Amino acid sequence: MRVSTPTLVELLRRQAERYGDKVVFSFSYNGDEEDRSELTYRELDTRARAIGSTLQQQGAAGQRVLVLVRPGLDFIAGYFGCLYAGAVAVPVHQKMAPRLAVVIPDAQAGFALSTADTQANIKAGVDALVEGRALRWCVIEDAVTADPDSWVAPAVDPGSTAMIQYTSGSTTSPKGVVLSHGNLMHNLEVTRRAWNGDDSGVGVYWLPPHHDMGLIGVILEIMYAGASAVLMSPAAFIKRPMRWLEAVSRHRAYITTAPSFAYDKCVERSTPAERAALDLSGLSIAMIGAEPVRASTLAAFADAFAPAGFRLEAFTPVYGLAEATLLVSGQADSAAPGVRHLDRDALGEHRAVDVAPDDPSAAAVVGCGPPQDGQRVVIVDPVTRQSCGTDEIGEIWVAGPSVAQGYWGRPEETAQTFAGYVADTGEGPFLRTGDLGFLCAGELFVTGRVQDLVSIDGHNYYPNDVEATVQDSHPMLLSGRGAVMATTPVQGAIEQLVVVQEVDPAATELDGVIDTVRAAITRYHGIEASAVVLVAPLSIPTTSSGKIQRSQCRRQFIDGDLAVLAEWRGPLPEPPPPASQDEVNQIMAELQASLLRKGSSR
Repeated sequence: MRVSTPTLVELLRRQAERYGDKVVFSFSYNGDEEDRSELTYRELDTRARAIGSTLQQQGAAGQRVLVLVRPGLDFIAGYFGCLYAGAVAVPVHQKMAPRLAVVIPDAQAGFALSTADTQANIKAGVDALVEGRALRWCVIEDAVTADPDSWVAPAVDPGSTAMIQYTSGSTTSPKGVVLSHGNLMHNLEVTRRAWNGDDSGVGVYWLPPHHDMGLIGVILEIMYAGASAVLMSPAAFIKRPMRWLEAVSRHRAYITTAPSFAYDKCVERSTPAERAALDLSGLSIAMIGAEPVRASTLAAFADAFAPAGFRLEAFTPVYGLAEATLLVSGQADSAAPGVRHLDRDALGEHRAVDVAPDDPSAAAVVGCGPPQDGQRVVIVDPVTRQSCGTDEIGEIWVAGPSVAQGYWGRPEETAQTFAGYVADTGEGPFLRTGDLGFLCAGELFVTGRVQDLVSIDGHNYYPNDVEATVQDSHPMLLSGRGAVMATTPVQGAIEQLVVVQEVDPAATELDGVIDTVRAAITRYHGIEASAVVLVAPLSIPTTSSGKIQRSQCRRQFIDGDLAVLAEWRGPLPEPPPPASQDEVNQIMAELQASLLRKGSSR
């Protein structure tokens, strides 16, 4: 049921009183029993009050505080300590050097919260990024020794800023999303409804806590529901993905959450014996999101882990974004996720036209459930801003209490993104998500991103659809680890399709793999690639949450910075011939006539 408290501070205080010595979080690096530590609801409240009191005494109330703490219980206590101080938490991954170089100068924080060992390793580098301002550091080990009873409840309300959550930066530089206590409290209820959550379930997670999916969707949500969670290091998952599912099995987890690529990795990097040794029969909800959900991912995982008791119906595809706090749509139920098979040619024309699943032109699109708890979704033409009709694909616009306050320090981008008005109805403001999709029987289907659309010779192609074709064409191509983009190899020529794809290190005869990729693209999409580049595993740039950065990959392709294992490039297109003098004279005459007409009309 909905928790009726206005702020996260009052929420944790209430939950500490209600659940006391119940364990809310446990953490070990590998998700096993080695060096495992625990926090009860009461202990989390006590630590948060001690850290909050220390920050208050330093003058942090109302100020931005960088939370530079590695994944674990100290991060959780530190984050809540910021909220208890009445400060604005700015979670940052302490090891993501390129991201730090953008986020720290942008946030303009006056305080930094860290553990002693992390501070020793990063303080000099962080201080160098604050552009002459002096950061005041707070060390968690010292702060937790303060008297928690010296804490003073901050004067915050639902409209107060609780945190600045930086976007993943998959298409642009990371931007700080300003979230109020009211935004967060509403979205926690949105998420609870999506998984029908209560206080009886145990969840197992590896997600980075500085990212919205790990912080809001896991840490805050578990505490909101009064449940318990077993946490492990994201690095441990990356090194050996099966640690995650082994922890799910060991703890008989009811729920887990991860991006699509995580489920792919568990299929690719596990043996039949490892799968059969698991017991996933208790896993009722496996949320999947953060990137377009592929039907092939759902089918492959369900098939591979059926011997362990996993059911396809456990999958709960969801859609969300940082600008909407986190979750927009999704619903756990007893049915398998909905899939529509759409004609690719119609997709390129922004229409959803059903075809048979075995049709060569079919593109499978997975439903992400209905919008939840007051979230309103409309589909709008991103150019004309007119409402889209039934089965028309347009930009997904969102309104509701979860929509954030805007971007930190970016008024023009805030106005552009958070103040969308529908041209034909005048309704608004809406959050313009930049994502494309359509509604069917109240369920949201996401097809791609406006910014990522590949337009070649007047036709539109969804890169995620072409990437799926590529990765399904050969077993040596890694799922979720490719990028399709358009480039212009010769100035003035039409754009060309480029494929960059990571390949299994055991792969041989890579020229044959490239031939297979080229043939699959032509067969299923009716176009030809101008370049196919096979690269080493984990070499394509991604965000901190694992999203492929297509724009950065495109830059690496142009600059020749890819970790190339094999490549094929077609002949360069002929540049367009220069205009003749007669054509230049005609254009100038038309321009002059146009200017004269405008002058006479004034």
